[in-house]
Amino acid sequence: MQKKFMRPIVILLIIQFLVMVGFGIVIPILPFFVEKLGGGALSLGVFMSVYSIMQFIFAPIWGRLSDRIGRRPVLLIGLCGYGVTFIMFGMINNLYLLIGLRALAGMVSSATLPTAMAYLADITEGVDRSKGMGMLGAAMGLGMVFGPAIGGWLGHYSFSLPFFVAGGVALLLLPFTWALLPESLKRPISDVPGRRRPRLTLEVLKDPLFALFAFNFVISFTMSMFESTFALFSAAKVGFGPEEMGITFAILGISAVIVQGGLIGPLVKKFGEASLVKSGAVLSSLGLILIILSGNAVLLVMSTVVFMMGNSLMTPTSSSLVTKQNSRGQGASLGFFQSFASLGRVFGPVTGGALFEIGMGLPYITGAAFLVLIVLAAGGKISIKSKAPLV
Repeated sequence: MQKKFMRPIVILLIIQFLVMVGFGIVIPILPFFVEKLGGGALSLGVFMSVYSIMQFIFAPIWGRLSDRIGRRPVLLIGLCGYGVTFIMFGMINNLYLLIGLRALAGMVSSATLPTAMAYLADITEGVDRSKGMGMLGAAMGLGMVFGPAIGGWLGHYSFSLPFFVAGGVALLLLPFTWALLPESLKRPISDVPGRRRPRLTLEVLKDPLFALFAFNFVISFTMSMFESTFALFSAAKVGFGPEEMGITFAILGISAVIVQGGLIGPLVKKFGEASLVKSGAVLSSLGLILIILSGNAVLLVMSTVVFMMGNSLMTPTSSSLVTKQNSRGQGASLGFFQSFASLGRVFGPVTGGALFEIGMGLPYITGAAFLVLIVLAAGGKISIKSKAPLV
C-alpha cells in the first residue's frame, strides 16, 4: 500500500476496533443489566434484535449518503452517535428507554462499517483492497477479543462503567479523526449521469451483486446461530463454563486476526477473491460438522477454529468483490451488503435457539447446509472481473 494512505487506514482500523470493543464490552454484563431493570429473556432478545433491525434499515441509507456528501462526514456522524448513545446507556434506568436507545445506537452505528469499507475501496486497488479489508476485519476481530474481557473486568465495579468507557473513548477519538482523516471521495456518485439511486426493495433481487449479498446473509446467519448457541452446546458437550468460553473466544479472535491480517493478501494473489469466498464457505461448513462430532474439549476448540478460519476467508474477500463490481457507488453497494449481514443477525439467534431446543446439533447442521447450498446456488454468479472505478 502507498505510504500516503497508511495514516487514514490506521485511523479506520482504530475506529472499527473501538466499535467492536464497544459491541463486545457489554456482552458479559448485558443479561445482568437488563435483569436489574426488570427484564427477562424476552427483553434481552428484543434488545439484541432491535440493534440489527435498525442496521438492516439504515446501512444502505448511510452508504448512499456517503456517496453523495463524502465518507469523512458520515464516519464522523457515526463515531459521534456511537459515543453519545453509549454514554446515555450508562445513564438510563428504564428498560423501555434502554431498548429505544439501543434502536438509536443501531441506526447511527450502521454509518461506520460500510463507510469505512467504502473509504478503503476509494484509496486501494487490486490485492491491496482485499488486504485492506482483511486488516479491517482483523481490527474488528481484536475488538471482539478485548471487548468482552474489558467489559467483564469493568462490570465488577459497575454495570454502567463499561458503557461510559466505550462511549468516552469514541468521543476522545472524534477530534483526531476530524483533524487527521482526509476525504477520500473525489466525485459525488450522485453526480454521475444516469446513475439510479437504489432502494431496499424487492428489486435488489435483480441486482448483479445479489449473489454476494446472499453470501453475506448466510455468513452472518450461520455465525449468529453459532454465537447464540455455542455456550449451551459446549457446556452440554464437554462441560465448558464461563472461563473456558472466554478462552475459546479469545482463540477464535486471534485466529481471525492471523487469517485476515496476515494471510489474506498472499492468498488472494495466489487463488483470487472469488475462489476464497467459496472455499471459505466450504471450510466453515466443515468446521460446523466437526463441532458436532467433537468428543473432547481440545477437538471442540480446534473445530471452532476451522469454522472461524473459513469465516475469516469469506468476509474480507466478499467485501472486496462488492467494491470491485458495483455499478452504483461504493457506499451504496456496501450499505446493501452490510444490510444483508444485519438481516442475518436478526434471524440467526432466533433460528439457532429454536433449533437448539429440538436438538443441540441442529443449528450447526443447518448452518453447514446453508453454506453448502449458497455455494451451489450462487457460487457460479461470483465473478472476479472488476468494473471501472467510480471515484
